[in-house]
Amino acid sequence: MTTLLILTATAIGLLTLAAWWFRPIVQAVAADLAVTPAQRRPVPPGLADPDCGIGATLMAAAASGPGASGSGGGSAPAAPKKPKRKKPTGPDRRAFLRNSWLLSMGGVLGAFGAASLGFLWPRLGAGAFGANIDLGPEEDVLSSIAEGGGRFEFPSGRLYMVQYNAANDPDGQYEDITNGASVMAIYQQCVHLGCRVPWCESSRWFECPCHGSRYNRWGEYEFGPAPRGLDRFPVTLTDGNVFVDTSTIVTGPTQTGGVLGEPAAGPNCNG
Repeated sequence: MTTLLILTATAIGLLTLAAWWFRPIVQAVAADLAVTPAQRRPVPPGLADPDCGIGATLMAAAASGPGASGSGGGSAPAAPKKPKRKKPTGPDRRAFLRNSWLLSMGGVLGAFGAASLGFLWPRLGAGAFGANIDLGPEEDVLSSIAEGGGRFEFPSGRLYMVQYNAANDPDGQYEDITNGASVMAIYQQCVHLGCRVPWCESSRWFECPCHGSRYNRWGEYEFGPAPRGLDRFPVTLTDGNVFVDTSTIVTGPTQTGGVLGEPAAGPNCNG
């Protein structure tokens, strides 16, 4: 779609420049066609007769013409006036060229801007990042987490769902973002440089392949250059269904602010 918009804008600009370039030629041809027939003088009748001599015909035409001296007398008629060419209307060539370039560049920039906005602007569909996503009944989400080995991945929302047990959070650090639910929503983006953090099956941690940051299954900081734990999304329960508000990003806990205290289940995926 982006390529089509850019090609269309470029084609419009090139056609406009071509029209400006060939405009003088078209005007000149049109003027010649309009002037030439009016400048032609009528051919004397005898000149077209093949049986008469050309010299005699010319002499007869000169003697009987309106400009000949004789009894009719009179002065020679004035030469036919040359029709004036019409002055071209519209802007001059410099202004036309400038406007054409501006129009072409505007079309290209507009197409590029529209494509960029379409790429960067969040899609606010029912299950897309930036929306309040309905993941279904809480029991189904917990079942999906168990089937995923400790996490349920929802790619279009850029989130992971993990099981939350309030007994492991005695100070209620995550109560405000879980709102009584037994699940927690974690943002998939690494807080170091924004890479997507995959799940490591062997360690059952989230481990970033870009620069080696590691987070436990609650997304709390464990190792690497990340400045804190993974960010989160608020979760609410409505009629037994789990809703995740991906338009609101909650800053993750500090490096020393984790509460889970759970070691890796096995070897780390990023060494």
